[in-house]
Amino acid sequence: MAPANEDLTNLLGRLAAGIDEVIEAELSTALTAVSDVGVPLTGDLKEISLPVLMGRIFCEGITGRLKVWQDAVEKDIYFEAGLPVMAASTDTMDRMLAMLVRERVVSQAQKQEVEKIVDATGRKVGSVLVQLSLLRSDELLPAVRRHYESVILSLFAWTSGRWQVEPGVTAGPDRTRLLRHPAAIVREGLGTTFPAELIAAHLGSGKNLFVLESSGSAADVLAQMLTDPAETRVPSLFDGVRSLDDVARASGLSDDIVWQIAFAMSCFGVLRPARAGTSAKEGARVAVRDLQIARERVLARYALAQESDYFQFMGIDRQADPAEIRRVQELLLKEISPEMLGPELTHELKRPIETIREVLDDAVRILCTPVLRKAYEQNLLDVNQPQAGLTESAGLQEG
Repeated sequence: MAPANEDLTNLLGRLAAGIDEVIEAELSTALTAVSDVGVPLTGDLKEISLPVLMGRIFCEGITGRLKVWQDAVEKDIYFEAGLPVMAASTDTMDRMLAMLVRERVVSQAQKQEVEKIVDATGRKVGSVLVQLSLLRSDELLPAVRRHYESVILSLFAWTSGRWQVEPGVTAGPDRTRLLRHPAAIVREGLGTTFPAELIAAHLGSGKNLFVLESSGSAADVLAQMLTDPAETRVPSLFDGVRSLDDVARASGLSDDIVWQIAFAMSCFGVLRPARAGTSAKEGARVAVRDLQIARERVLARYALAQESDYFQFMGIDRQADPAEIRRVQELLLKEISPEMLGPELTHELKRPIETIREVLDDAVRILCTPVLRKAYEQNLLDVNQPQAGLTESAGLQEG
């Protein structure tokens, strides 16, 4: 029972935070079960919002499709080991051409011209844009990735609707992959269209105390989430002693910004309500879970190194240029680095890591050398053995 003199607002805030904690724990358990047995999990956005969903899917390392729908509109996000790789939508306003019109990259008349060619020939929007010199070839992949991101970001404005996690449903092997970390996408979404009142409802009272998690993946999540120097010092202020209001005052940033950062951190499990006597136990549980997810990601990449072509192994489009290839190389090397995996996991996965490094070196050498790349791509055409088990999204428009 609460003390008689406890501030009512503070009490309600603690109760709200406690309820959210229970809901998130149940979601985490359910997602683990979904991943293990392959049965879809369904819910309502009014109960569990998109940023919380994305954070939990990342933390549990889920591979599959998150389907979200509202009335006749359906939007899908595809995940691989917890990372968003593609998005699609049935809303015509979410198509890539509509996005390029909003960005003033193409005019309305040019959009109509492209649509006529696509309807008449069945060709992809991207290739027509390049043919008509509306986009340079090196601008196409970034535009596709912006398109995927715009579909995901549009969902942050949805306060109602249903969602379903479908394990094992993946994007096609030849589709362009998103490279941006989900924590960065969530941080942007919270600062644009996500309602501030939902953030307040999740965090509770400004008098609530929070503590920063020190799990293995926390540093990387924060590095991806916070790039503004003024924002990067906020996490260290959550020491379990300062209240949320105190952190906002000490940071010198607006309350809105600090609350957005706190909510984003909580979605990815790197910020938790301060609870006396439980932090060590909780931290140990999070650390074990992080190791399991890291192990699964390395073994999944190892399987690709043994069975797939270089493009699928690296998760890149066949039109990827050398700059794109080397950027992905850096990301993959970071993924298997001792700093990310820790000494024990690095030792345990020594052989898979060595294989991944060797295949990655060969892939970069061949794909960044025009003569070798041409011969390799021709060999892929000659062999013509498509990978099994990967399916495209039926009925949804990429562009």
